[in-house]
Amino acid sequence: MLVLYKVAFFTGVLYTIVSLILGQLFNSTNLEGGIEGDIDLFNLIIFPLKPITVIIFITVFGGVGIMNTYKNLSTMYTLALSFLFAYIISALVYRLIIVPLHKSQNTSAPSKDEIMQLTGKVKSSIVENGFGEITYTINGNNYNAPAKHVNGKYIKSGTEVYIIDIKENIFYVEFKNFYY
Repeated sequence: MLVLYKVAFFTGVLYTIVSLILGQLFNSTNLEGGIEGDIDLFNLIIFPLKPITVIIFITVFGGVGIMNTYKNLSTMYTLALSFLFAYIISALVYRLIIVPLHKSQNTSAPSKDEIMQLTGKVKSSIVENGFGEITYTINGNNYNAPAKHVNGKYIKSGTEVYIIDIKENIFYVEFKNFYY
């Protein structure tokens, strides 16, 4: 059984190291990919079958098995304890880390359509035919963005504006009282 535990543990560690290296490689080349799944009640109750939780399960299973084998505990007790610890740790990581991260990832970045026609406030004055900075709030989160008046006019700091358009990450704004 010790061989099984060692294989499980070192497979988990090796997978983690390879994932780290390949993740850095893909991030530096702007290649994206991954396995995404929906969060559902079945996965939360039975077993969170995501690649990260499977690897955590395998690694913890092997590690606990190795430790208990060296403590000369019975084979069945070691197997049961390894399985139990692995399940609990992987379920906790899934529930306390992966689920909140997945939820925040899906809600944090507003779309262009959500931003259009919002009211913002000029943070640093927008110079004539130039740029400034605005702040706006969406879904309870505050954001800053570079801004320019649609007709190149000067807007002083503290003025409320409407966001009219976004082109190349530049927010084009108009005076709020322009529409009244």
